[in-house]
Amino acid sequence: MNFKNYIKPTGIVLLGGLAVLLLLPPVLPGYEVFIYRRFDLRENLLEQKKFTVHGELFGQLLSPSSFPSYNDLSGEEDRWNFGFHNYLLISSSTVLHAQLITHDKHGERTKFDWHFSLRQQAGRNLALDIGHDSDHDSDHTSTLHGRPYYTNRNYIGVQVPWAEEAFVVEPFLRFFHHTNQRVHLDLSGEKLKQELGLRVGASLGEAVSLSLQVIAQSSRTLGRSEAWLADFVLRARLSGWLEASLGGGLWSDLVRSPLGNKQTYYKLNWGIAIPF
Repeated sequence: MNFKNYIKPTGIVLLGGLAVLLLLPPVLPGYEVFIYRRFDLRENLLEQKKFTVHGELFGQLLSPSSFPSYNDLSGEEDRWNFGFHNYLLISSSTVLHAQLITHDKHGERTKFDWHFSLRQQAGRNLALDIGHDSDHDSDHTSTLHGRPYYTNRNYIGVQVPWAEEAFVVEPFLRFFHHTNQRVHLDLSGEKLKQELGLRVGASLGEAVSLSLQVIAQSSRTLGRSEAWLADFVLRARLSGWLEASLGGGLWSDLVRSPLGNKQTYYKLNWGIAIPF
């Protein structure tokens, strides 16, 4: 394989993806929910000259849940989530990911969470990515200090994946720029600057998989973590096109906020997913 012929189109794709992510409108935090998936990386755009998109459609009932509806963390609790994950295989080492999660309370749409990221595998145990996350209220305008508030995050990240046949373990570190997301749950903290996290995915037999993600957040680069969040998803394949899903999430302050609060939100998800 001619390395120069390979690196040129990959570089063009990375630069194009970076431009798209940086120019996305801020009214589009949705953060990536890790789902353990295995794809045939030979089915990619640069090698096959055609688009191959994998992913899933999903619907979930959140019960019990204390997660609030809106960007300013007000409103009734979430009750339903619907959305999709899309993975576009650009090359055997380059993947573009898009995710949408919609939030509903008793049948009324409240919020849209978007996530976009471009991941480049730089070595067997090293990957780099750039990403954009953002939330947009649907029927309500969140405010912070008297001004409309939409959570908006841009980041660059480094991952150290360790993968075998049936599992993957991946520590990661992200640095944020041009973000307005606050670390503390009452929105009184400073803007988010860093996330330190861990993903674990495993196949528990032929039809069951487990995905776990834990993230610690800080308002200072290489600083003390002030809040953390975690998600787990247990999947059981019912057929070639349907999976049952059980999962949960936690988002909690680690230290008291500048206003003296220390809050926690939790949720348990029951749902289905249609992989493709």
